[in-house]
Amino acid sequence: MHLDTNMGEQSPLYSCKAHIFQVDPDTRKTWLPLSNGAVNVQIFHDSVKNVYRILSVDGSKVLINTIVTARMSFTKTSQKFCQWVDSRANHVYGLGFPNEIELTRFMDKFIEVKDATRQALKQNEHRSSSVDARQTPRSETDWSIQSTGLDPSVQNQLKQENAHLKIALAQ
Repeated sequence: MHLDTNMGEQSPLYSCKAHIFQVDPDTRKTWLPLSNGAVNVQIFHDSVKNVYRILSVDGSKVLINTIVTARMSFTKTSQKFCQWVDSRANHVYGLGFPNEIELTRFMDKFIEVKDATRQALKQNEHRSSSVDARQTPRSETDWSIQSTGLDPSVQNQLKQENAHLKIALAQ
């Protein structure tokens, strides 16, 4: 798949297949499958806007269209499942992979593009000199949600739902 923008066509930087889930936006307690099976999940770079985005399209339906931000983090909840908060869309997404190797490859690419986003932000701040550039070093925080805005009871519910998904994905 190619991303067609008003500035031309772009190829994905990374592509994989995963089952896609979203936390129910009404209850914020259960995972809803967005795909019937594994679908393409891709990472693109928009060189015009200098942003990276995670995109998944199933047929003509856009399942995920998340801009990667410097403060965004993923949570690896099992060997084959990860989740993140898209604060712009006010959604929590989850990806179920066929194995840990595929999850690790996706996470590594995510960390790479997040670092590039962070570096671009740092350069922009340096140029403007109006805001201090703060860079968090790469660490375990890249694998966890730093601030989700979710209350602890919702986080616990998500953990329980993740446990159910682990079992379902293992079958």
